[in-house]
Amino acid sequence: MSPSSEEKRAGLSEDFRPRASVIVCAYSNERLPQLKETIASLQKQTYPPSEIVLIIDHNPELQEELERLASDTLRIAPNSGERGLANARNTGIALAEGEVLAFIDDDAAAERRWLEELVACYQDPGVIGAGGRIEPVWEGGRKPAWLPEEFLWTIGCSYRGMAEGSIRNMIGCNMSFRSSVFEEVGLFNPDIGRLGNQPLGCEETEICIRALERWPGKKIMYAPEALVYHHASLARQTVRYFARRCYFEGVSKVVVRRLQGPAATSAEVGYLSRTLPNAVLREARNVVLLRDAGAAASRIGMTTLGVGAVGAGFAFEFLRGKIRR
Repeated sequence: MSPSSEEKRAGLSEDFRPRASVIVCAYSNERLPQLKETIASLQKQTYPPSEIVLIIDHNPELQEELERLASDTLRIAPNSGERGLANARNTGIALAEGEVLAFIDDDAAAERRWLEELVACYQDPGVIGAGGRIEPVWEGGRKPAWLPEEFLWTIGCSYRGMAEGSIRNMIGCNMSFRSSVFEEVGLFNPDIGRLGNQPLGCEETEICIRALERWPGKKIMYAPEALVYHHASLARQTVRYFARRCYFEGVSKVVVRRLQGPAATSAEVGYLSRTLPNAVLREARNVVLLRDAGAAASRIGMTTLGVGAVGAGFAFEFLRGKIRR
């Protein structure tokens, strides 16, 4: 099959056409409408995936419903491990046959050129992973005025101040790896990953660090043109969820530090020391200049709350580990 004009625009050479498998993990019946949009978006890619591997995480009812959609290119299988996103992804990795393995969440939709933009990154032999931009789609129509752009990571989206170019790690909703990465460094660590609505995370961070330690001369790239749209439910647009997500992010960072050492949180130091102070100063100017002052003041408060919640989670898990030892 010859490359399309879109593929040529993405910089894909005619002789570079690796098989690309897309892995999607699902567990909730409530997300079924978004999941069907996910699958539909993958079936319209300008660089068609060689297969879509849909893993159902211990939900027989959902699996039965989705098996009606199965085809030669859409494979549906249950999570062969214990419940949780990491084990579901690992099941998908074991089944996938592509040279490039891409991951997208079950409540996200890929822009038509998403996969071709990710695949284009792998023309550089030094690239072992590539991730793209994640834009929120707000249930209710608009972002909560109190939510700072620097904290959009709490809903799994790209955020102000995140690294670009060659990066340390990707966000799980929009990431890809060479399949050889998993063959060499192993799979996602299920002791870190998300389980249902429990907002632990960082399994993506941990495996990216593992891969870069294995190949110090290689790189993981951020490709902003590889775009997905991530559903931001009303349940994630509450102060309670925000604080809880920040708290468990602090817990997760301690777990990653135990596995990979203090260097594993070096990027977070820069985020705390530069990005967040700049955000507070920006919003303080808005308050002084009476530019939507009420919303700006609320964002200052939420930034303080977010930092405090992350710090509390970090301190609690750090001390708990000390006590256990």
